[in-house]
Amino acid sequence: MNYLKLTIETKDSALSDILIAQLGKYEFNGFVEEEECLVAYISEADCSSELEADLMDLTAKYHLIIKRSILEDQNWNAKWESDYEPVLVDDFCAVRATFHAPITDVEHEIIVTPKMSFGTGHHATTYMMMKQMQGLSFEGQTVFDYGCGTGVLAILAQKLGAKESDGIDIDSWAYENTLENVEINNCADTITVYCGEIEAAPAKEYNVVLANINRNVILNTMDKMAARLKKGGYLLTSGFLEADIDLVLKAAEKHGLKLVKKMEREQWRCLMLS
Repeated sequence: MNYLKLTIETKDSALSDILIAQLGKYEFNGFVEEEECLVAYISEADCSSELEADLMDLTAKYHLIIKRSILEDQNWNAKWESDYEPVLVDDFCAVRATFHAPITDVEHEIIVTPKMSFGTGHHATTYMMMKQMQGLSFEGQTVFDYGCGTGVLAILAQKLGAKESDGIDIDSWAYENTLENVEINNCADTITVYCGEIEAAPAKEYNVVLANINRNVILNTMDKMAARLKKGGYLLTSGFLEADIDLVLKAAEKHGLKLVKKMEREQWRCLMLS
């Protein structure tokens, strides 16, 4: 399977954030924010006429210059690894690749094989999710990581003392990558991973639900996430902008969830609900 690489020239990180939010509804396998450009990857099979129309609209609206190239499947991992740098969430947590040296001056170290899955910790939303997790007690808790990406959030939950975690992602690459990362971090006995829509995961209640996805998925599945949350539990969610918060809060309130804490980083927002 070949992948389309879109290199979009941007003037600042704010525009990159807006573009990621706008393109988040499509099956992009990864976004890399570089100096003065945003690089996006999507399989050729997922390049729909709707996506092409949106790209044309975004190009006209923001006067974008978009360069296209094709990446063969076997070239992806080498490219992704060459772009990947370790991520530090203060002295709380570090996310590094298997080819990096150990990071010892943090409370928790997560090791990943960075492939096509979103969620290695580079993006502001993943950073905020991990930072919000620092303020919760996971000891003996059950966790549902919805849209698990690389599995870093479920892995961090286990390192924080969670009893067991379930993760799910619609992307088969993310599913396989999470399985690999769970094994690397010695969490295979306590993390179960599923591939598919949210309905493919067990219909049970959890103490904590983690959902770092995008606005549309969050709004469309708020009822299903709320149904999987135990009374008094916490929903941590991110993947949206300031302008989306009212919509997310209204959807949450319909299901009895209220805002506990809001965090912001760059143009992105992260909410803790209960």
